[in-house]
Amino acid sequence: MEYQKKNSVLEPLLILVLIAALIIYTLGVFSSGNWLWFLSNASEVDLARVVIVDQGERRTFTREDPDFEMLAAAVEESLHKFSNTGLVDIGLSDQTLDDYAREGLLMELYFGRPIEFNTLARAGRPTQLLIPMRGRHADGGYVFRGDNGTWWFGAMRMENPQPLTDALRQLGYSVSVSTLIN
Repeated sequence: MEYQKKNSVLEPLLILVLIAALIIYTLGVFSSGNWLWFLSNASEVDLARVVIVDQGERRTFTREDPDFEMLAAAVEESLHKFSNTGLVDIGLSDQTLDDYAREGLLMELYFGRPIEFNTLARAGRPTQLLIPMRGRHADGGYVFRGDNGTWWFGAMRMENPQPLTDALRQLGYSVSVSTLIN
């Protein structure tokens, strides 16, 4: 006696869902140029030095500095997750850079090798990042990318800049509450 196989609605639906997921993943790869775009983080951060600019006064931290490890851990944790799928349409004008040189609080991060961002946005492979912590653009957790002393247009947005805020406060800097993102 032969049993006739019953047609199941579940099988074609499952195949359709798998095909849709594959199409979305493939579009993300082509859009970002990155196979791991869905992670939304920065991979293998090789921090070489941190420059903190507070109202025009620059302080540099290198690997030999006792506070460098704390800053490096805060940077890695803050760059662990980003909350934007595309670059935020803001840039750093000459006026903004002049303002940063005289007032406000910002962090300049320099890396031993280019950073690869696992995001849907085409973020390039920057070797330096600028993060405003007080002043213009400090309220959004923005991260500006650059290379060889040039800052690029478009910003990434950290999901949680709190570790950086805490590290700066631990070093005695006054960070505005508006830097925090909920």
